[in-house]
Amino acid sequence: MTEERKFSRLPLNEKGELIKGECSLKSPRNLVFISQKKTGKTLTAANHPKILIADCEEGTKDFGFPVNNQVNVLRYEGEEAFKKTNKYGWLPMGLFQLVDELKQANDMPTYWKLFQEFDDKKDKSSYEALIAHINKMPFPILMLDTITSFIEVSNSAALHEYNQNVKPESRKTDIKRVDEYGGVRLIRRKFEEVKLFVEQNASPFIIFAGHIAEKKKVFKKSEDDISTVDIDLEGVLSKIFTVKASAIGIFQRTNEGCFIDFTKRDESDLGVRNAHLSNKVIKLADFISSEDLAKGKTPKTYWSTIYPEIEFK
Repeated sequence: MTEERKFSRLPLNEKGELIKGECSLKSPRNLVFISQKKTGKTLTAANHPKILIADCEEGTKDFGFPVNNQVNVLRYEGEEAFKKTNKYGWLPMGLFQLVDELKQANDMPTYWKLFQEFDDKKDKSSYEALIAHINKMPFPILMLDTITSFIEVSNSAALHEYNQNVKPESRKTDIKRVDEYGGVRLIRRKFEEVKLFVEQNASPFIIFAGHIAEKKKVFKKSEDDISTVDIDLEGVLSKIFTVKASAIGIFQRTNEGCFIDFTKRDESDLGVRNAHLSNKVIKLADFISSEDLAKGKTPKTYWSTIYPEIEFK
């Protein structure tokens, strides 16, 4: 007779057999896509239900029509430009205030409680409870636009934190001038803290919209040769984004609409963890004419193809 045991950490039942999960969360928790500048990345999210655009460079003000689902990350209330936290160190005040309100609006503490229950059980009941809570949120998706500008916001906090810990005569005006290594250690540490702060507190799903690097070797490439390794980030920061992303792809615009290409183009390219996106080209939006844009219209989009659990209404 087989002795029955109870496992609290291992995915085994009382008989020592592997527990088979009933459900899985398909939507990518961290989506990164890059493209050339001004190809319509932000437009596909403009005035779209369930998506909040965290505008890090005030780009949405140039659309020619009101973008109602955006927040300017550079603006903040009060006189203090930075907020000191116990877990994440100093944070840019505009970002802190945005994420703090989003945490309340989305009821993220309840989300993480339900997510942990689902992660443990992977059964239909806990899955449905999690999805129901996600669809009650005003903004289950936060788009940070753009990655390059987001890093500049992070660097401002890194510089402030550095200056708080040195004598007044040793303070700097540029984080890249704090040491002979260009401040790489401080930049990376703060960026990881800021990124973690957003991912743990803002929304279940984060989008990082970025640009293709404007480098000589990239300019020489054809559009078909552009890959995710050409993201416009310096040194180790590209690894932080690309390696830890659930899905990363190339955003493209044609006469037929906007697409995200998740296919691997060479061995150096990164794959996608989400099976429904892996090695596929996903249509994100229909083509829209400049005349319709001038009238304030936005393209028909297909975000549910990427985020099947979310009800976009």
